[in-house]
Amino acid sequence: MKSQEKSDGTRLEELIHYQGPDEIISSYDLSEMIKQTKDASYLLQTKLPRLDRYLEGGCESGELIAISGPRKMGKTLLAQTFTWNFLDKDKLSLWFQYEVTARRFLQSFPEIPKFYLPKELKVSALDWLKMRTLEAIGKHGVAAVFIDHLHYLFDIASKGNASLQIGQVIRFLKRMAVDLNIVIFLMCHLTKTKYDEEPTDSDIRDSSFVSQESDVGIILWRLKETNQAILKLEYSRRTGEMNKKIKLQKVNGLLYELTD
Repeated sequence: MKSQEKSDGTRLEELIHYQGPDEIISSYDLSEMIKQTKDASYLLQTKLPRLDRYLEGGCESGELIAISGPRKMGKTLLAQTFTWNFLDKDKLSLWFQYEVTARRFLQSFPEIPKFYLPKELKVSALDWLKMRTLEAIGKHGVAAVFIDHLHYLFDIASKGNASLQIGQVIRFLKRMAVDLNIVIFLMCHLTKTKYDEEPTDSDIRDSSFVSQESDVGIILWRLKETNQAILKLEYSRRTGEMNKKIKLQKVNGLLYELTD
């Protein structure tokens, strides 16, 4: 017991004089450091006017944005629309498209915009994904990362708890968005829902961690027998907006907001 007390005392003496990147500082010191540091944050405008208004100017760097919806209801199309629209402000995107072949993915654009993607993909490889993102930032200055979709980022065949694995993935991606000062868009599937029922974030497949840990939740579904869809801003933690619906229409291969 005495040796333990002596060890703790020695450690305390060392820590009193400790200086380093993770040392304990006061809120006043941190505030002064922030004032002296150039603000590197930025906003990505989606060019969907109401959505940008609800997000107070657009998607903010450091945010993890979950895009959910039933299968074949336009999630990827919405992300492709964002990719196009970000180019108006010279903001480039990086894609990790796991669901379809590269050929089919490129053909799905009305015209191929400029964006980046790896020559080959690795599944269930978060550290690899972060390194490729860092490479794209260094080489090309990308500002947005699109991942299609969540279930390719962990080993779905393992015996581990899928919900907990998803929680680990979501926290990794959120930390990555903050550390690299980028916006990450993550496509997520919903469980099977009835066509005439409005989906919510509680319908996200396998885990509630997506809605608990992401900064923004967007749900998209098509209106039956039309080329229109409903985008629902389920939540934005930064702005406090919730359950805001926007009607969209597909025109020339991209989504545009409909005015009332």
